Amino acid sequence: MNAQPSISAAPATRRIATDLTIIGERINPGFAKSRELLERQDLAGLQALAQAQVQKGCQYLTINVGEKAGQDPHFLVELIRAVQAVVDVPLSFDYPHESVQETCLKTYDAAKARGRKPIVNSVSELRWEMLEVLKIQPAKVVLMASERKENGREVANDTAAAIAQTAHRMVRRMLQDGYGLTPDDLLVDVSLCPIATDTEGLIRRAVEAIRLLHADPMLHGVHRLVGLSNLGIMLPKLALDGGALPTRIESSFLTLTMPCGLDTILGTPGRDYQLLPPEDFVFKGFQEAIQLEGTEALLRVRQLYRKDD
Repeated sequence: MNAQPSISAAPATRRIATDLTIIGERINPGFAKSRELLERQDLAGLQALAQAQVQKGCQYLTINVGEKAGQDPHFLVELIRAVQAVVDVPLSFDYPHESVQETCLKTYDAAKARGRKPIVNSVSELRWEMLEVLKIQPAKVVLMASERKENGREVANDTAAAIAQTAHRMVRRMLQDGYGLTPDDLLVDVSLCPIATDTEGLIRRAVEAIRLLHADPMLHGVHRLVGLSNLGIMLPKLALDGGALPTRIESSFLTLTMPCGLDTILGTPGRDYQLLPPEDFVFKGFQEAIQLEGTEALLRVRQLYRKDD
């Protein structure tokens, strides 16, 4: 094992659970246990998973059954009804296909969510036709700002300015084109990648984009959203000072972006998200790592945790 420097315990932090809207992400085949439940069509197990997330504080629940949505829409309908039978939070439907969103909105019962709207996740400049589903019933909408339509093609936005410009165009169109939406109905998604693989400064770009969105007066009242748990994928559980590394990495991102309007995450409810002080060991390393690129960025992240040879 390599010799490691002595690191003091993490400084005191401030909990931020009450300042953050969490969309519980666990009903999704991307998680091994959830995939098993979905493959078995275990409605009782999925109901228990929904209840556990709500008990831990999420305000919305993702419903994503993967390929089954197209292959077996009856199961998707059964799942929505089963989840709404045991929890009263609104649901977020995470599908890029209009036909699947149509099934979801035809099934969703707003009365069982205390009259609150579901979320359609997500619309991009290449998927405006998905807005037709709003004729079924009112919904909030996630807008993907990480890509744009250019000369009829999908183009990835590779700068913070391009993300902010795309978000501005989409929000303006959504509010002006008669969809009956208010700023509170819109969530701009600024995509995140794992810090363990970020050699191109993509996380830095996301932080900068959120700051630009915050400075745009037309976006006042529009929510900012990220898939926060993407950040800590592939990291060890513990930081060098003994703290929970993925959660501290996620808290580092929140510390930089919540003052600039980030207020909604797709994530795991129950995590102890914090606003970290400047001297926090992981927060300092996070800020330094996202300013770097290539192997230097990855090496700086590795300095945050103990790794056996």
